[in-house]
Amino acid sequence: MLNGLGNQAIDTTLFDIADPPFADRIVRTTWEELARGEYVDCVRGGQYRLTARGWLAALEISGEARSEAFQERVGRVLAAMKRYVKGRRESRVVNLKTLSSEAGEPEGFIFNIVESRASAAGGARRGATWFGAERGRLIEIPVDFNMEPVDVVAALTVPHLDRIQALEERLQVVEEERARYHCPHCDAELISANAQDFPEHHAIVTYERFGCGLLTADGFEEEPCPYSAAWPQLEEFDFNAEENGRLWVCRPWPKTARARRVRMIRDAVGRTKEEAEENARILYEPKVKGKERKPTELW
Repeated sequence: MLNGLGNQAIDTTLFDIADPPFADRIVRTTWEELARGEYVDCVRGGQYRLTARGWLAALEISGEARSEAFQERVGRVLAAMKRYVKGRRESRVVNLKTLSSEAGEPEGFIFNIVESRASAAGGARRGATWFGAERGRLIEIPVDFNMEPVDVVAALTVPHLDRIQALEERLQVVEEERARYHCPHCDAELISANAQDFPEHHAIVTYERFGCGLLTADGFEEEPCPYSAAWPQLEEFDFNAEENGRLWVCRPWPKTARARRVRMIRDAVGRTKEEAEENARILYEPKVKGKERKPTELW
């Protein structure tokens, strides 16, 4: 998220959990846990943005806050701020755009610095804050503004690293718990679970069915997920549509042992023979996250 943010302001930069690089790597429960820790805000649906706390954590974890380049950039911003109150007896208010021009740094970068300092605990050093209700527009620089780059770098790091460690450990637990109830290939939810007794073998087998079609028996795959490497290729099915009234219906017929493991067979329909067969191919082709095709809609 820090890489994607770049020099943009944290309050206007949105991250969609369905888009790369998050779609295949971060599950919804992780986002929810980050939101509970106030590291991200959920804007709407699957869209999130970093909070000031999240930005600080990202800077700390990545090591960016301690880099020489980062400290130099912060130094330029502080120097521009100090010029406004040097030799004066009262605080000054400056436009964010003006300060950006004078400091030679993007507005988004300065916004994030001010936003995170405004939410930080106070101390002997005095930093800049937003002026009244003019958040994102006007910055108030106190007359006793006395921050140095080293102070800001310290302020822009999360002081309690144990909280980050605790979050990482919690996320790991959440992921492990989530994995028990979701398909390991596509993250589809568990929809049913039941145990079957086989007295002749002195065994009880637990079957779990997932929304994608995956079926496991005591954890071993019985029927594949269309996102897994075990899913058959299209060449392992026959696609022959038959006319049924005003529509054509195509039911794929498995030709190989691997294809016969797919037992949740669905019919595909179309206005023509070719359309019905193509819709069936779309339904039964191996799936790749973010590249799924949808059958042609009839109505």
